[in-house]
Amino acid sequence: MFKVSQEMRLNTQAAAATACSPGGNSALEGHSPEEGGIFGRYQRTPDADAYPAEPPRVYVAPELTDAGKVQLLHFPSGAVRVNSSVSFVIRRNGVKGNFEVRVEGPSGQPIQPVQLQQLDPERFQIDCQLAAGAGLYKVHVKCNSVTLPRSPFIIVAIAGLAESVEGKPANSAVPISESDASKVHSRGLGLTHVSLLERNEFTVDCSQAGSNMLLVGVLGQRGPCEEVTVKHLGRNIHRVTYRVCDPGDYVLVAKWGEHHIPGSPFSLTAD
Repeated sequence: MFKVSQEMRLNTQAAAATACSPGGNSALEGHSPEEGGIFGRYQRTPDADAYPAEPPRVYVAPELTDAGKVQLLHFPSGAVRVNSSVSFVIRRNGVKGNFEVRVEGPSGQPIQPVQLQQLDPERFQIDCQLAAGAGLYKVHVKCNSVTLPRSPFIIVAIAGLAESVEGKPANSAVPISESDASKVHSRGLGLTHVSLLERNEFTVDCSQAGSNMLLVGVLGQRGPCEEVTVKHLGRNIHRVTYRVCDPGDYVLVAKWGEHHIPGSPFSLTAD
């Protein structure tokens, strides 16, 4: 037997002449082996040991997930108090799969527990407690191990006077004084003109506004801008820089705690 597929040639005319000729080999004289040949191809049947002994393996590919269709509803847009409960809703919009939600505190440590409750086949409610102090909390959301666009989502928690069961103020770990957003002063070209070629900048003076947290955001037609940086220069004075890439109208929001500073929201246009 041959080990591979090969070609064979059958000279049937020569075989018939040999059978009729008494000399046996006289029919081969004067005939070329190429004449009257019948050609064919055959394939050797593999031996039994050529087949794999292990059972066949089936590989299942993960389902394609369009994470861009998933929506977050009732997500906190402003600052919330420390030790308060935060809840929001995930709407799958037809996207199939499992959701994974992880919340990180200001120090980067995960916050536990994070409760996920199914409201209906399309919606899940997420509940968590902001008990890791004031600062920025990051909410990471994944569907089928695919990260949602704009994840992690940011929750700003500020310190405040918590109330006890009797309704009286309890002792706060971080004492803060009363804040007054109306006493915040802002100035700079970044509040009136927007450049597409370089970073835009302005200064916010909160030295007379008490103790709180400055929150700044810039929103365009395509959503939040690419970069917003707030740097504390000392004595409660902050320098804010931001960068935009697309021409159009923008809204700049600046809050001292939960209240807008004078002039906020600012309407800007990038040409």
